[in-house]
Amino acid sequence: MKASLLTISAALLTVTPFLAQSSADENVAEIMLVSNLEEARGYCLDIAGGKGANAPLDKGLQAHTCYNYTGEISEDQGFDISLISKGVFRIPYYDVCMSASSLELNASIELQECNSSENQKFSLNDDGQIVLNTDSRLCVTVDGDNIKEGRGGSPVHIMRPLSLELCDESKNEYQVWTIKPL
Repeated sequence: MKASLLTISAALLTVTPFLAQSSADENVAEIMLVSNLEEARGYCLDIAGGKGANAPLDKGLQAHTCYNYTGEISEDQGFDISLISKGVFRIPYYDVCMSASSLELNASIELQECNSSENQKFSLNDDGQIVLNTDSRLCVTVDGDNIKEGRGGSPVHIMRPLSLELCDESKNEYQVWTIKPL
């Protein structure tokens, strides 16, 4: 009897994370740069430095080759679309939110425990720009110069840093985003 209960408990522990993840997936989408730049698969907001259970959340966000070409949304690119209209860019798999390192120009884009601070309040405006709520002149911007090849993908994935820069129509290819469900 004890062995049976242990087996059932172990089975539930194994299945439970998958059930939780599948229900969360219903509201998950990629945040994709409208311009593909040089990457035919497009760029998406992505956790820098890895994916899966061992993703280094302290490295923040980057623009990275979108994974939707695989037919799935990767856990490190999946944002809860039900919260975006409320100004929250949350990655449910890790339970973290997009956060600006400061409320100033050139701030990096980080990940932090969701806490409703001003650094975590962004809006996807009608022009497709992701702007800081406290200063709508500042847009989440893909670096126009810094390009780095990744370790995976075929062709190899590409990454670029992100920062808060002044919103500028001449930078639309680096500042205009869309929500991309599967």
